[in-house]
Amino acid sequence: MKKINFAKIGQNLNRQLLIFLSLIAIFGAIIYYFYALNWLGIGLILAFTVVSFFVLKNKLSRSHLSDDVKNTAAFFPKDKKQLFLLAWYAITYLLLFFQAWTSRSDRALISPWEVIDYSFFLLYGLASLLLILILINKKLSTGLKISLLSLHYFISFAVAIIIYKIGYGFDPFIHQATMELIAAKGLVLPKPPYYLGQYSIIIISHKIFGLSIELLNKILVPCLAALFLPLSLVRFLNFNQKQSGDTGQHQATAIWLTILFLLIFTFSPFILTTPQNLSYLFLILTILAGLSGAKPIEVLILALATAAIHPLTGLPIIGWAAWVYFNKHRAVLKSRTAQTITGLIFTGTALSLPLALFWTNGRTFAAENFWSTLITPLEGLFVNLSSAGRETWLLNFVYFFAANYLIFIILAAAASLFYFYRHHQNSSTEKSLANGLILISTALVVAYLLISRINFQGLINYEQGNYAARLLIIIFFFFLPFIILGLKNWLEKILIQNIFVKISWLIFGLGLLGTSLYLSYPRFDKYYNSHGYSTSANDLTAVSLIDQRANGPYIVLANQQVSAAALDILGFDHYYQTPADLMYFYPVPTGGPLYQYYLNMVYKNPDRETAIKAMDLVGAKKAYLVVNKYWYQSGRIINEAKLMADKWWTINNEVYIFEYGR
Repeated sequence: MKKINFAKIGQNLNRQLLIFLSLIAIFGAIIYYFYALNWLGIGLILAFTVVSFFVLKNKLSRSHLSDDVKNTAAFFPKDKKQLFLLAWYAITYLLLFFQAWTSRSDRALISPWEVIDYSFFLLYGLASLLLILILINKKLSTGLKISLLSLHYFISFAVAIIIYKIGYGFDPFIHQATMELIAAKGLVLPKPPYYLGQYSIIIISHKIFGLSIELLNKILVPCLAALFLPLSLVRFLNFNQKQSGDTGQHQATAIWLTILFLLIFTFSPFILTTPQNLSYLFLILTILAGLSGAKPIEVLILALATAAIHPLTGLPIIGWAAWVYFNKHRAVLKSRTAQTITGLIFTGTALSLPLALFWTNGRTFAAENFWSTLITPLEGLFVNLSSAGRETWLLNFVYFFAANYLIFIILAAAASLFYFYRHHQNSSTEKSLANGLILISTALVVAYLLISRINFQGLINYEQGNYAARLLIIIFFFFLPFIILGLKNWLEKILIQNIFVKISWLIFGLGLLGTSLYLSYPRFDKYYNSHGYSTSANDLTAVSLIDQRANGPYIVLANQQVSAAALDILGFDHYYQTPADLMYFYPVPTGGPLYQYYLNMVYKNPDRETAIKAMDLVGAKKAYLVVNKYWYQSGRIINEAKLMADKWWTINNEVYIFEYGR
């Protein structure tokens, strides 16, 4: 009787699920934009997705896996020593999860590390050590190793969604409120040509499986990143090994360790679900697919899904998909034709994103000095390669790494590029694809220069450089494959050293994993203050109390997190028509006029005149000022507002509410 290869079945299901989700994102974006996400729209999306999936299924490439990855060892071993090792990892992992879960909080937090004990990092280090012992064991199955890597990735990505009971960040509340409205009414007007891929995945999952939008909106990116990244990395590294002809005895071990230690480069984009973060995940998966022998149609599907989720990431990755198609047929093209296509791909990638942003954001250029707007996102590069300070040796180690992170990344990318082009001289296919990564990255540098000159209407001054900064992250992801291969090569060299050298590097590597875990989340310590507080239970209570006490139309002047609480409780049903546009009754976005009135109240004077101007803007009868105790100079603001407001209340002496009437 033929032995069933459960590892291969699981890997194929993983890949097919990714393609299926990508098709849902693509057709969901199209059908929602031109119709709606009601039950008929969802039926059409699923019909197009299922038909396309089965039409394309046989045309998609098979996995390119090494002999080690194709092993047919039983998923769960029978050897007592191996079972003992797995049991210890399982116990440690459960303790990690339990410690995080019992630390959950609905307070206004700057950092999850405020409420979670630092023994969490010792457990994380122990779990990482046990996982390393599992990964280097050649008798354990591939499927088991990939599954455990996914679990380890998940606990690394999931700290925020576990700790913050109400939610983390601001943007997720906006997207959640939008999706709740779409789920109820089928659409929201006006329909933007972005975010629709993520909205489709979440709303369809909500409708079909009955899961809450709030839950799906929290777990989507951490879960998908943990599910898809490890296997995609295995495919990429094994395909590279096959193409380069490397047959070293430590190749397989180095591959597994590379996937684990890749976490040292930090992973902030995958701890929070937003369309931008989901698009980063699909960007990486698309790049890796193109470098792993996938057929161009598969790369194109992933690229189109990325664009459906967020065009800022999607437009650059479509340039990569075009290069993969071009590279597939390059041999049959004439030299002049190939050069022309290369030029078109470069020009299209360099200009598409700046033109799209310029057209949709008022078609004006920034008034500030060009060099200032260009260099601001790069300021993190210019640091002193010295100790972070004179605190504990542990914090010094962490912040030496943090302060010089970008320098380390640039050095790692440069060294990896040098190694790649020197080591892969005989692999024309790999070099051609690598040249494509360099071509796209260079085009994106041009795009960065152009985007730095655009004035983005609706964004507050200190957020003007956000799009350019995001493009730098995208450029980094295009260099990530070189860094991965460089890390693998480094680990291969360590594996042939003596035991003392191996243990020394092991301790250092475990320290970097813990450092990366700490730095990937908001922090509040002697070196750094992330400043951004989370939405708290007191904020929710304040929003409910104001809504109960207000008789007639009202507006609220509050910070971002209180506005997030309003979106969570009241949704998007409270708008005013102003001469300029529709306006939400809490300050959303921060670049809008209501937020400017809030800033005037808290940074100047919380006087009645400012409140009346805010009421006049929308024709409201009452205005409420909400001051959180953690706000800068909150004591002064609260005392002055008590004198000028008609009424005031407090929520647990943490949130103060002031009422102003005409």
